[in-house]
Amino acid sequence: MNSLVTPPRIPFKPMLLASALSVLLAACGGGSDGGGSFFPTTPPTTVAPPATQPPASEPDQLVSKAQFTPNAGTTEGSSDASTAFALPDGFMLVADDEANVLRVYPRAGGAAVKEWSYELEGPKLGKELDLEAGTRIGDTLYLTGSNSNKKDGSDAPDRSHLFAVKVTGTGATTAFTYVGQFSALEAQLVAWDVANGHGLGANYLGFALSAGAGIVPERVDGFSIEGMTSAPGDSALWLGFRAPQTGTSTRAKALIVPVQNYAALVAGTATQATFGAPIELELGGRGIRSIDKGTDGNYLIVAGPAGAASADVDRNFALFAWNGNPDSAPVELSNDLDKLRKNTGGSFESTVEVPGPVTAGTQVQLLLDNGDTVWPGQTDASKDLAPADQKFDGFVVRLGQPWVDTAGPVLRSASPKASDGSVGANAKITLSFNEGVRLGAGNLVLHKTDGTVVESFSASSPAASVQRAFNTITLTPSQPLASSTGYYVTVDANAITDAKDNAYAGIADATTLSFTTSAPPALAAGDILFVGANADKTDAFAFVLLKPMDTGTNIVFTDRDRTATDFNGITNESAFVWTADRSLPAGTIVTIQPDVKNTNPIANIGTVQGAGGGISASYETIYAFVGGTIAGLGTGTAGTISGVGTYLASITLGPVPNSDAIPTSLTAAGAAISFVDKFDVLYNGPMLPASPTSTDIANFAASVKNTANWKSQSGTGWPLTNNSLF
Repeated sequence: MNSLVTPPRIPFKPMLLASALSVLLAACGGGSDGGGSFFPTTPPTTVAPPATQPPASEPDQLVSKAQFTPNAGTTEGSSDASTAFALPDGFMLVADDEANVLRVYPRAGGAAVKEWSYELEGPKLGKELDLEAGTRIGDTLYLTGSNSNKKDGSDAPDRSHLFAVKVTGTGATTAFTYVGQFSALEAQLVAWDVANGHGLGANYLGFALSAGAGIVPERVDGFSIEGMTSAPGDSALWLGFRAPQTGTSTRAKALIVPVQNYAALVAGTATQATFGAPIELELGGRGIRSIDKGTDGNYLIVAGPAGAASADVDRNFALFAWNGNPDSAPVELSNDLDKLRKNTGGSFESTVEVPGPVTAGTQVQLLLDNGDTVWPGQTDASKDLAPADQKFDGFVVRLGQPWVDTAGPVLRSASPKASDGSVGANAKITLSFNEGVRLGAGNLVLHKTDGTVVESFSASSPAASVQRAFNTITLTPSQPLASSTGYYVTVDANAITDAKDNAYAGIADATTLSFTTSAPPALAAGDILFVGANADKTDAFAFVLLKPMDTGTNIVFTDRDRTATDFNGITNESAFVWTADRSLPAGTIVTIQPDVKNTNPIANIGTVQGAGGGISASYETIYAFVGGTIAGLGTGTAGTISGVGTYLASITLGPVPNSDAIPTSLTAAGAAISFVDKFDVLYNGPMLPASPTSTDIANFAASVKNTANWKSQSGTGWPLTNNSLF
């Protein structure tokens, strides 16, 4: 995550950088016969390899390993190495994304010899910057936070600072001179994308959504800057994104955004960032974790998944050589970084420097973020240990040859796969492969056991139906699956490929990916009760759960007129499915606003799919039931209702037109609440305690069923707060 500094010698014994170059490879894609570089524009150079060099066949090209510990007396964490810079005389400067400090370490390993707090000095940032990226231009270091949300998706504006500092000296005498800062990077990136400042179309990069509240940064559509370097000629800062990855449906390419007036921003002579044309790179479905410039002007990229590393993947992290031309494809190198991190976990996020050309044989030092590593003899993750017990690993490797990949993706795991009837009706289908994948020309098809095609998925399917995230493809059926039903998935041989267009072999049989859905939820009349309804503005109704409900529980709601047996094929009134998006306790009150057009009704808890509609102020009964089918169920659409399972509750506003409209099961359970001459009603009695007993629930249900405990008004609906009637 830095640019080249004045090349020092790494003090790892003579074998390390005494010979920083070895036999160079043929031009990009060219075999193993030696001679040449990755890029045709770079003149070939050959240097005899040292006698101590490991065999060229060693896949990770490992030269040495070292471990780094904090300076004595520190009160700050030191497990999460996030960006680094070489210093003279065998030292390096390392940032930690969990602490607002920079530390100087011997590159050979051991304890830090200097700590500089940019919370107490320099920009004096009072909250965690989450420093993830930096580069050196001339004598100035430019550093920035991730600009991301917190891990729970909440906003973190303190991560959006870009600041500059000059560093002189080395080792324990390293000195820091603060230059300045700019604190609106994220906001201006979002505004630039929204306003089509790049000319690719408004919101082309999806920054507004990615940086929005509730979006976790570590996913392909999240927002996190983890790499920084300078453009050729130092004409711009290049911001390398871990996420988002670009492509509205594929989300497969890594992103760089140039900041052209970086010096003026940190100096305070400019307040508006000038951004250059975005650069999109193919890194095998990975994002950028670090990007550094070599002495030949070419770049070394450390690439990794937007999310956490997967045990299914052979090469979560990879090195890429790139010539800096936006029209040129980076070249993946053969170094096996996952082998290096196998024992401790961690993420490769820092390259100390590239002290030579970006060619095979050049030695580079890589650092791990070991914040989540549980070290031998410990029970807590490294970043949760006392400061004195924290540490991280580093490796010196020789850059390898271009990685030759001619094999198609291998399916490592898939879900659901249960045949015991435990799969919920709201289940998604996930396929996990050994490498980054994308959708090809063929189809993935969901069938019932009898061979009936339920739904086909492809590259042209909407994002709500098919999502790709590095090595996984997730299929979301447009309608809930039928209960107690067997299903299987087939995959065309050209439906899934890797970045090199090698195709997955596919699935042609009915057993490899088969599963059976569970029976409908064991819900009965009275397990929910309506507790409010507005027929006047704002149209809404509320219901309360009288028993806990699992994630994925589906309940159907409709205000269609009913006879003694069914809904008579009516389609001109609302019908929609509410789904619990988490485990919900008894006493949870859900409010739904059904009066919307061309989209799903609004729920304050859970999700809703189907057709909405207004609540009439002359006569209306709203029914809730489980089981059954709504034909053509989609966003804002719903066809006929058939096969109703179990009625749970109803609420009637106005006189019932026919005596058999309300199911007898609801009447018998007292779950059919009716107001003959009122149209805006709200339960006004005692509520359930936080941890209700069965007696509490029974008493509460009796109180709700007694309409004397309700209040009403005419002409105006009861107000909603945060989309809730309660």
